[in-house]
Amino acid sequence: MKPDPTKHLPLSPATLHVLLALTSGDLHGYGIMLEVARQSGGQYKIGPGTLYDNLKKLLKLGLVEESPAESSESEPRRRYHLTQAGGSVLAAETERLTGVLREARRGLRLHEERPA
Repeated sequence: MKPDPTKHLPLSPATLHVLLALTSGDLHGYGIMLEVARQSGGQYKIGPGTLYDNLKKLLKLGLVEESPAESSESEPRRRYHLTQAGGSVLAAETERLTGVLREARRGLRLHEERPA
């Protein structure tokens, strides 16, 4: 039986941003922080403590894995990548948030259409 990705939902903003950052490929911690800032247009920044707490949790859940060190690196950094399960959870959260946004837009339209 296939694991249910929705059991991990809703994701915290930090967890969502970490998973989203890893869609761009293998990244080390600082690279994840930079990618989070880039993808959010600088509106969301994640600090090292929050990042590594989230990575520890995501590793334990099997949503992220540590990538093998590259032989060319003299001092290898830990790099991380999204697992298939992590991608499924991110996709499920994206669907959930799409529904939330759809309802918010509908509610706002109804609010704007009411006579004052």
